[in-house]
Amino acid sequence: MRTLIIVGLLASAAHADVGVGASIGAGAQGASAYSAVDLRLDVTWTHARLGLGARGVWDDAAFRTSDWNGPERAITIIRAFEASGHVGDTTLAIAAGALAPAQIGRIADGYRVTLDDRWRTGVRAVARGTDLDASVELDDVLDPALVGGNVRWQMAPPWGMHAAVAIDPGSVGVIEAGAHRLYETDRARGELGASVTAELMLGAGVVAYGNGAIERGGVTWTARADLRAGTGAGGSLFGPLYRIERLAHAGRMGLVDRAKAGELDGAGAGASIGATAPTGWLELGARWRPGLGGLLVASGGAPMGRRVQAGIWAAAGVHDAAGAAELRVAWATRLFSALQVARLYRFEPMEDLPVWSVTAWFGATTE
Repeated sequence: MRTLIIVGLLASAAHADVGVGASIGAGAQGASAYSAVDLRLDVTWTHARLGLGARGVWDDAAFRTSDWNGPERAITIIRAFEASGHVGDTTLAIAAGALAPAQIGRIADGYRVTLDDRWRTGVRAVARGTDLDASVELDDVLDPALVGGNVRWQMAPPWGMHAAVAIDPGSVGVIEAGAHRLYETDRARGELGASVTAELMLGAGVVAYGNGAIERGGVTWTARADLRAGTGAGGSLFGPLYRIERLAHAGRMGLVDRAKAGELDGAGAGASIGATAPTGWLELGARWRPGLGGLLVASGGAPMGRRVQAGIWAAAGVHDAAGAAELRVAWATRLFSALQVARLYRFEPMEDLPVWSVTAWFGATTE
């Protein structure tokens, strides 16, 4: 079905803005030399956007065949797809490709699908009405670690109910249900709520939370905080490092096995603060997780510069850490270069290894 949609969109490319680009990269990942060629096609319509891309990678001059070791890997050429529309008073939207970090209720908090350098294609759909919002998502159609959804119903405004589910197929699932109250003014919005969580085969917990946003001087300030307690993992399994924490590595059990052993029972808390302006955004967060210790998270970007753009994200726990930063410079109308620095993981059959990566890119685009 998705293939038919894409073919139909491409057939109408004569009524769209089309851009193509190519770039070459060279650098190092750990002790290995890294080089790559990347090709991209972007098509934009009034209510939709499609980005296709393919990358060939050489590790120590050997072509990485695992990126293309089956016909199903062709799905990874979908880098970005977005479409939106309206049915009556309901707004419908769908996104596919490399998804933004997942925020599903209080059970998926900034979950990131990519902690390595592989392209991963996920799907997210949203329906937003006057009193009812719903969303569903799949983080990676080929290697899923998060399948989830969220429903919010303002049954008697400003009072509402919410429910969410997040599942790691074949491993663990978490269910959340609760109630909340909204507070709104012309330039501010807040929410206070409470939930109960159930981690299938692991435990149960309770969560109290609050979040808010206020606009001042062209800057939107946001804040979030929660307190939680329970058995299992306290309802906070799916964080930014879950893709590595769920695996047994470096002599430690995976997150689910540690929760089954009772190592993660207890109380925890998290908080974040952020600012968004026309020129960019910055968000800083911290969380304390029983049995796991502290987790610090940061993300920011300045994507709107005419000549220079930059972005960064990082998540660091007691034992695991990952992150990436990019500086991009447009030297001429259609020529650019970029420097990427990352701490990522190589998910190998015998051992999952953290490595540092540094890559310089040079490319050209018609846009």
